[in-house]
Amino acid sequence: MGDSLRVIHIAPELPPTVGGVADYAAILSRRLVEVSKGAVQPVLVHAGNQVTDAIDVEFPVRDLSGQCSAAALAETIERLADEAGESAVVLLEYSGYGYATRGAPLWLLRGLRKACGNGGVPLTTIFHELYAMGPPWTSAFWASPLQRFVTARLARISAGIVTNRPSAVSWLQRYRVSEGIPVKVQPVFSNVGEPEVLPGFEKRSRQAVVFGGGGRKSLVYHEHQNVLQEFVDREGFSTILDIGPTVDSVPSEESWSRPLGILSEDEISDQLSNVSLGLLSYPGSRLGKSGVAAAFASHGVPFLLFDEETSPGDTNPYVDGRHFLRANALNEDDSRLSDKQLTEMSRSLRSLYQERLHSTHAARCFLDLIQKVVPTSAASTTSPHPE
Repeated sequence: MGDSLRVIHIAPELPPTVGGVADYAAILSRRLVEVSKGAVQPVLVHAGNQVTDAIDVEFPVRDLSGQCSAAALAETIERLADEAGESAVVLLEYSGYGYATRGAPLWLLRGLRKACGNGGVPLTTIFHELYAMGPPWTSAFWASPLQRFVTARLARISAGIVTNRPSAVSWLQRYRVSEGIPVKVQPVFSNVGEPEVLPGFEKRSRQAVVFGGGGRKSLVYHEHQNVLQEFVDREGFSTILDIGPTVDSVPSEESWSRPLGILSEDEISDQLSNVSLGLLSYPGSRLGKSGVAAAFASHGVPFLLFDEETSPGDTNPYVDGRHFLRANALNEDDSRLSDKQLTEMSRSLRSLYQERLHSTHAARCFLDLIQKVVPTSAASTTSPHPE
């Protein structure tokens, strides 16, 4: 047995694609190498359903993009595992729509069954998504049963499972509980920087920031326009910095919105390090999978949540009132949001990120799981740092 472990890291997208699973896979691979002291040797497999023109990562890559071939995937995994001997494990980044147009990649399931089932290469899966939901007049409603089928079967053949939110645990455990396979929860980390040092909160400008995709930013502006306007007027936030794609038809009276457009990772990090509040429209029970919330946390930016769920759910790992404020609750209170309160929230949020969300912490979580999946591998001789 050698002193290294080959991690065959499968993802539906890779850099230079920005955001989402692409950045997650690249950053996680880098951190796995670091926390294992070089024992982990990743090979990235681009298996998305869309053909890519370019891949920009620092590790070896096998490009299967656009093929959607179970045979090609199984052959690639088996070849890479054979080269590594017994010290190999598959790490799958699962988000159904990245592998199939309707979010139910049967080809991916067949390929992994062939390579990883019945004593094959051990499979560890991070479930970024489970299945879509929607009313009967949407495609999500009709695609959901098949999506659930694929997700459940992937859970069955996985020797280790990670999800980014507690609300997904009970569903996944249905398919692994008899084998005693634990389902670990590891919220997503920031893909726009994890600064080691931040300026004191008292040095930040009283500005708010909204960033990310145009869809959710549009909800902040249009669905919550009155609440937002009242908040801005009352709390004295002179400007809301808008980072990312331009939102169409922003109401003209919202002159306090200052569009900055699409910025680089470093530029976004600089902006987040100098604002005192974030704005986010997102389902509260799914905050653990929000890259925007993670970015706010890594930069110590308390945020105002416009919860997209009618019934408030478990917002773990974030705590209402300590890390973020609900927009509707804030506007029921006439008191101003004090600098002291924001400072305390910033400190608490930053501490949460460093202790539980940081990409290094995530890599240790995965390495610990890999030790159990491949107990004789090089990873088993490389103990994770104490939590």
